[in-house]
Amino acid sequence: MQTSVPSELNKSNNNTTNVAATATTTTTTPRRRRRRPRNRRKQKSVSALTVTSTNESSSTVKHATSKDSGETYKDKTLNLTDLSSEAHALEKQLAELQTQLKINYANMPSKEQGRIASAIAAEQINATEEEIVYVRHSLKKTYRQIFSVDLMYATTHHIEDKLWRYIFYAGIEDVRSKLRKVKLDDVEKNIALQKALFHRIDAAFKFYRELNNTVKSSYHIDTKVLGIDSVHQKATSDDERMGILLQSNYICMGDLARYHAQQAMASKSVKKTMDYWALAKTCYLKAIDVYRKNGKPYSQLALVSMSNGNAMDVVWYYCMSLAVKHPSTVGRDNLKSFYSKIRFNAKPKDDSLTSMISQFVESFLHMHRTVMFNQKDSEEFASTLSVAAQLGTALYTVILSTIEEEQEDKTSLSKSLISMLHIMRTTLTRSITILMISVWIASERIRDKANYNVRPIILSSQIHMYTFAFKLLTGVYRSSREALEQVKESLDAEKYCQLETMVDETLLPGLGIWSTFLFTNITPIAQYCMTAANDVRNREPEKKTLVKSIQSLLSLLISHPSFPDPVLNVLPPTYPMSEDLVLLGIMPLFNFHSKVDFFKETAYQVDDEKNPEARKQVRWGRVRDMIKKVADSNSFDFIQYNQNEQKYSVIDENAKRQQQSRFMKALATQRLMEQVSSLEKNVNRMSLGKRTKSGSGNEDTVPPIKPDIYTCVIDITAFLDGLNKVKKWANQTLNVDRRSQGSILEVIVPLEVIDVLDDHKKGTSHTNMQARESIRFLDQKLLESSNKAEAPTTSFLRTQKITEKLTDWNEAKVYWIGEESRSNVVDHLISDGEEDQGIDSDVEIESDIESTSSNEDLFKPRRRGGDDTESESELETESESELELDEDDQEEEEYDEDDDQEIPYTFEDVPKSYRAILSCLLYYHSKQETRQDNQPERLVLVTNDEDLAWWAELFGDPKTRKRLLIKTVNEWDQMVSKLDFEKVYEYSWSQNR
Repeated sequence: MQTSVPSELNKSNNNTTNVAATATTTTTTPRRRRRRPRNRRKQKSVSALTVTSTNESSSTVKHATSKDSGETYKDKTLNLTDLSSEAHALEKQLAELQTQLKINYANMPSKEQGRIASAIAAEQINATEEEIVYVRHSLKKTYRQIFSVDLMYATTHHIEDKLWRYIFYAGIEDVRSKLRKVKLDDVEKNIALQKALFHRIDAAFKFYRELNNTVKSSYHIDTKVLGIDSVHQKATSDDERMGILLQSNYICMGDLARYHAQQAMASKSVKKTMDYWALAKTCYLKAIDVYRKNGKPYSQLALVSMSNGNAMDVVWYYCMSLAVKHPSTVGRDNLKSFYSKIRFNAKPKDDSLTSMISQFVESFLHMHRTVMFNQKDSEEFASTLSVAAQLGTALYTVILSTIEEEQEDKTSLSKSLISMLHIMRTTLTRSITILMISVWIASERIRDKANYNVRPIILSSQIHMYTFAFKLLTGVYRSSREALEQVKESLDAEKYCQLETMVDETLLPGLGIWSTFLFTNITPIAQYCMTAANDVRNREPEKKTLVKSIQSLLSLLISHPSFPDPVLNVLPPTYPMSEDLVLLGIMPLFNFHSKVDFFKETAYQVDDEKNPEARKQVRWGRVRDMIKKVADSNSFDFIQYNQNEQKYSVIDENAKRQQQSRFMKALATQRLMEQVSSLEKNVNRMSLGKRTKSGSGNEDTVPPIKPDIYTCVIDITAFLDGLNKVKKWANQTLNVDRRSQGSILEVIVPLEVIDVLDDHKKGTSHTNMQARESIRFLDQKLLESSNKAEAPTTSFLRTQKITEKLTDWNEAKVYWIGEESRSNVVDHLISDGEEDQGIDSDVEIESDIESTSSNEDLFKPRRRGGDDTESESELETESESELELDEDDQEEEEYDEDDDQEIPYTFEDVPKSYRAILSCLLYYHSKQETRQDNQPERLVLVTNDEDLAWWAELFGDPKTRKRLLIKTVNEWDQMVSKLDFEKVYEYSWSQNR
């Protein structure tokens, strides 16, 4: 229904018009004052009496009306349109008055302008302040009516925020600003302002308390249920709005209680201060209960923790404020500011348990500050990992202290021990929660494209926090198990059972939180573990450290007596625990908490749900789920589940390598068995064919001519620098212009070469790819050669047999020639090369495009000290390093080199790395000693390794002084391509001295 605006409102509007008019006059002519009643004090008293009588009469009428007619309060209020218009007009009027007040303060006359001018200006300021108080009172009444008429409309238009900003906070801040300006000598004014401040804070607190009670009773709201329903997605939009309204009111009540506490601190009232801080904390916790998606209450709780001096709680609350759906806008900046203000102690004060825990807290916060806000480098991250062991050491000391208490009380634990374990439980739970939230924040920052430049640092910090959490839990569990084993024999059975239960209650909440987080957010850590498994060159050691920390924790958990599935007291992992309610609404655990049965709607097959053993198995159930998910993932190859034994096992690096070695041996054995089976079939087939031919063959058949076999021993460089050439040699046709082939090549691959190829097949470089291609080629050729039992008539490739080597390396001494007439050999080699160039001037030399210069990569040339074939880059490097030496050192070095060049090498100086290939080469050399002296030796070593070639040329026939024939890959390829191969080979062999 339509109602008229109250007369007080019209009066305020008229006053506003007058004030606005006088404001213009005051700004232009400061000395003129506005018109006012002469006897203002008398008018005030009269108006006060009038207002009092009016209020009494109105209350009487109102009471009578409510008695006679039963009209509701809603029928007597204005409708929403009128209330909104009135509120808008009052807001505008309040803004104008505040502007006028600022102008009055700015035009405050100085002492030189006289006392009369100062008095007039003071009266103007007082009048404006009185009008502001009146308008605020009217605006508060209007806002309250809007809440009464339509609560949803009020929450949609954020009336609760306007109520705080325009009325309560502004009024309190006005008094507080005056208190800051008042002098300490003015005691009366100070007391008056303190009373006014207390009155305004108390009035505001009562207003919000009454408003919250009205809202809860009108909508039948249970604050605990409302917050849980919002997480379970069961709350309606109206419930969400009610939760937001109640949370805003509770935050305001907490702020008001905080103002009371600060006022009590100023008056040095300890009891009142503690009571008000406790009241503020209670209000903020209620604000969290009604709406779990806003981070502001957590930021306010951090301020309360600052008053208590609890730095761990401050960081914990700030981190919680950043991990909700609507994070605090100032939480990260406030946390950074807090870290910049605190100072950490470098050394512990004493060896007491309290000091040990305090030292861990300080070290942990220092680590968290380094990881959270370091944007330059990650060098400091690794140095902070040692902090994780400090809490385990403290727990070890706490458990051992029960032996000393055994003499005093043999049946129960002392209160001091229980209190210390409770402190350690809180510390561990807070630390794990901070690490969990920090890891989640790092993941969110990685997704933000604005942080692309600092992405490597964020990734490194996230890996470090993962590692720290695993090491922290590993340390406390290992220390607890060791300490419990030591005190088990010294304590009474009942007391030991109590101690073990208390230790489980201390450690399991933190472990359950971390296990739940990993269960719901396993992707990042799975990627890190997969990358670490493929990191052959150890380029990212921090990921290797992370994998080792995971292995250590999982090994401890799997071997724990409580890890196997229980038979009795079985509750599901979704059964609510105390830490679930504390962390409800946190985004890292949001998916899990949405499935937790907080209202216990499911019937559980447990006699006593409050039994400690049953609740302990809930947390262990979450640990089992996490380990099962890790074992099912392909990214974690170090944990396995044995289906037959129905248990998990963690494999360390050594066991992993042994298992891989056994697997490879099994594959090799299977392959050999298949080859043997194939060979047996071929032998049976050949024997059957021979019997058939012998029965019907012609006795006059002429036996085939046995071709001359040139044995070519190749090393690893032949495969890496010329694999295509090796493939060609295996099928090389010598003397292509002849109708019949009288000579063939026998390409020998030493066993040492196969081992080296196998060692270097892993990797992504071109050399690694060549090694893998070479192994595939050898497998194919060996399989083909195994199916051929007849004598070879064409060039072929085979591997060295196990028996094709010298029985003992000392047998090679017979073929040692040494460095005698070494210069003649070099001259012959040079002339041989020049003549070869003259002969081949008309032949195009094939370029070795696929060469990867193995001498510069895997097989660096091991030259002697006086070798003159070093590359220019090596000479430049050596010259630069020699410039750094003193002149005396240079002379001494040159003198030593001259001595080395003068001393000849002996048989004992042959490098061990070359002895396997040289033993194979000398074996074939010994088999060809039966040839005639004028016939060339059909044996050659093909290598690009200059050191191997140099040492091989020191062997040969001591009688004829003929050295072994050595060729490079390109030289040998050119030689076998000649039309008259035998002549070219004989000429080259004759020139070899």
